[in-house]
Parts: sequence; C-alpha cells; structure tokens
Amino acid sequence: MPFFTNHQLKLLTSAEGKTLKKLLIYFWVNKLHPSESVELIDNVELHFTDDTTLVITCNDESSGINIIDDFNFEEEKATLKLEFGDKIRMIPIDASTTKMWVDVIGETIESIDLSKEGDEYIDDALILNFGIEKRTIGISPSDGLIIDYWED
Repeated sequence: MPFFTNHQLKLLTSAEGKTLKKLLIYFWVNKLHPSESVELIDNVELHFTDDTTLVITCNDESSGINIIDDFNFEEEKATLKLEFGDKIRMIPIDASTTKMWVDVIGETIESIDLSKEGDEYIDDALILNFGIEKRTIGISPSDGLIIDYWED
C-alpha cells in the first residue's frame, strides 16, 4: 500500500488556510486506438489567492496520488507530442465554474483529510475540507483521478 512522502504531506499542509481562486483539470486523452479512445483526469491544479498552486496528480504507476508544486503544462504537452504525436494529448479545462467547484471557489481550505495506517498516510484519496463543502479526490488504476462530493 503506497503512502504520501513527507514532502507531499508538507505540500498538502501548506495549502491549508489558503483560499481557492481557480481550479484547472487536465484531461489525458489517449487515441492510440481510435475505436477505444480513453479520457481520464490526470491532474487537478488548485490556484490560490496568494498566487501559489498545488497540483494533485497520479503517481507514475497510477497506483496512488502524487502531490507536486512544479507542473509545467507546456513542457508536458511537448513531451507527449514528441513521444506520441497527436495520439496522446493533455487538455486543460478551467473547472472553476462547473457545478462541482463553483460553490467552493473563494472558500478557504480548512483542512485536507487523509486516511492513516499506523504513522503513515495512505495516498489513495484525500478530502478537501472547505468547511461548508467537501470534495474528495481519489485514484483508480484504470480511470485516473476520481473527483466527487464528500458527505460526512
């Protein structure tokens, strides 16, 4: 079972108390086999009012969540194009005004809740707690990141 690293936990903790300004979702689109086009959420990029960002993504094996602070979309797009041509692309979508996110734009993250096993935090899901609302981000090996509302 994979766990968050100390660096990832530090990045998550640094987002607590920050106000969400905008949210981008990066869809990974695989058209290697045109009859079996695959679309999944690869990254969720949180933009805060203090002009910092936090990126929640899949780890390299798609077995857990990775937290990064240095995602470069243009670099990633160029790498995919070089390696796969137009068969695999990454498409950014500003999800700030979607039904899922509109109610929490402008709200402060009170906490980021994680599952724990012993002294380690499991990297299979997290809950963004905005006080009035919560969103969960989980991982599926075949479907990428899974985003949903969280109800206590």
